[in-house]
This record gives sequence, structure tokens and C-alpha cells, in this order.
Amino acid sequence: MMRFLILIGGLLLLLLACATSTAVPTIDIQRVVELTVTALSATVNAATPVPASAQPSPEMPSPIPTTQPAPMIINIPGCSLKNPQFEQGLVTKVVDGDTIDVEIDGETFAVRYIGMDAAERGEPFWREARDKNAALVEGVMVALIQDVSPRDSFERLLRYVFLADGTFVNEEMVRTGYARAMAYPPDTACEDQLNQAQQDAQQRGVGIWARALATNTPSTALSGVTILVEPSCSQFNAPGDDNNNKNEEYVCLKNPGNQAVDLTAWTIEDGYGWTYTFQHFSLDPGDLVLLHTGCGTDTAEDLFWCRTETAIWNNGGDCVHLKDTQGELIEEFCY
Repeated sequence: MMRFLILIGGLLLLLLACATSTAVPTIDIQRVVELTVTALSATVNAATPVPASAQPSPEMPSPIPTTQPAPMIINIPGCSLKNPQFEQGLVTKVVDGDTIDVEIDGETFAVRYIGMDAAERGEPFWREARDKNAALVEGVMVALIQDVSPRDSFERLLRYVFLADGTFVNEEMVRTGYARAMAYPPDTACEDQLNQAQQDAQQRGVGIWARALATNTPSTALSGVTILVEPSCSQFNAPGDDNNNKNEEYVCLKNPGNQAVDLTAWTIEDGYGWTYTFQHFSLDPGDLVLLHTGCGTDTAEDLFWCRTETAIWNNGGDCVHLKDTQGELIEEFCY
């Protein structure tokens, strides 16, 4: 109220000065009144209490999205990751031996394990691999670590997966024989460690390698007729990325006998269960034939598996199983 009286008094004195002066100054009376009213309004508003509910809340910074937890730097012995970081999530579903669904901060992502390969639904050993994976990770928190590629062509996160106790899930699946090591460049930081895990599984004859350990000698089910895998002309590790150079990955078969062998309807399997069936084909005495993983036109010297998925023969070690039309094992070669 005191400020109100001072402002009114000032206005009256200004008007009086204008009336008594011999030289009338050019004063904008309307402007003076506007300024006075404005100042008065500000004074009144400042003096009037404002309910707490009507007061504007102080401006707060926008929350930082938390799609993924803040990364933490960790160390992974045996892998050559340059700057390993991890995110945490809850495994909500196990799809198969190498794919899971993980919930990260309320959003679900499909996650594909790096550096290994397990059977798909309907393929040999699929259920066993899925059950083993479920026993390890289903319903538990895991740490997910990226190598180079964030996602694959199916938009799945590509990750190495670890349990709270430090178990390296990718390695454990390979070490126990439920998956095989499989390099997918450029994500190869743990390739050596996974290959070593597979060699251990093969030596112990566990999982998919159990059958190979039990039958490590050739069989001659066809009365002395046999076909051999010839390692000197086989190439199980194609130059560069096997998956992009499948025709340079091949197994070489030799007929060491003195009569032609009709291979029609015979099969070749790898240690994982991938199967090729010979069409109308006969191998003459002393001849060799290369079975390429990729596509091409069959000849007397070259046959083509024409596999559209990954390469067949594992660089870290595998087994070739040759069977006749009755499913009898004719030859087995492990490297």
C-alpha cells in the first residue's frame, strides 16, 4: 500500500508541474499512466500469495532415455575384444541353442550368440541344444557383449552372453557339444577360445561329437567296397570367409578299389548332422571327386552341395560321415 501512495503522489506532482510551468513540456500523459499502472500491477501481484498448486514447477532437464543400462567396462580373458562393454537383460525366451529373447529396460530383443552355431528347429540335435541353452539362461539376468557388428540381417542383436557367475554361455554350449564353433567375420574376437572349446568337446566325445568318437574307423559294409575321404585334396577351410566362398570349401572322395562304385542315394553328413544326398553318380576305380559346399553344375570331377545357409565344414575341426543307401557307415574322417 505504501508503494501505491508513493506512485500516486509522484503522478500528481508531475501533473502540477506541467500546469504551473510557462513552457509546457511535451510529456505523454497516457504513457506515464500506463507505466504507473504496470508498476502498480506488478506490486500488487508480488504482494498477493499464489497457491502452491498454481505455481509453475521449476524447469527440469528431460530424462535421458534408458533403452539400455549404462555400459560398464569389463575384461574377458581369452578374447581379443578391444573395448568390451556390456548391457544387462532378462532372458524371457529360449528359441534354440544359439538364439534367445532378452528384455532390456522394458523392451524385448532377439539375441543371436556370436561365434558358434546350433541346430535349427527340425534339424538333428535341435531339441537337445535348446534344452541345454534353456538350462543355462532361461529366466535369469545375463550380460550381453558386442563384438563388431551390432545386429545381423534378421535384426537380431549379435552378442557374447555371460551369466552372473562368469559363465561364458557361447563357450559353454560349444564345450559341452551342443553347438559347434563357427566364425562369422568380422565378429571373431573369441574365435580361438571357441575353437579350443570345440576341440575339448571332440576329444571327450560329448554332445554332437559322441557318435564320432564311438565310430572312428571305416566300415566296409559292401563286401570290400569302400570310398575314402582323401585329406590331401580336401579343403575344409576356404580362403577368406567360408560363408562367402563356399565353392572353395570341399571334401575329396577317392575310390581306391578296382571297380566302379554307384554312389546314388548315398549320403555325406558333417558332425552336426547337415546331410548331402548323392544323385545319379558313380565313381570309377582310382578316381577322385570333390564335393563343394556351394552351387554349380555337377561333373564327373566336381559335385555341388548348393547349401544356401552357412558353410558346412568347421575350421576348428569336424567329422565327415559317408553312408550307403542302407544308412551303413562306409567311411568316417575327423580332422
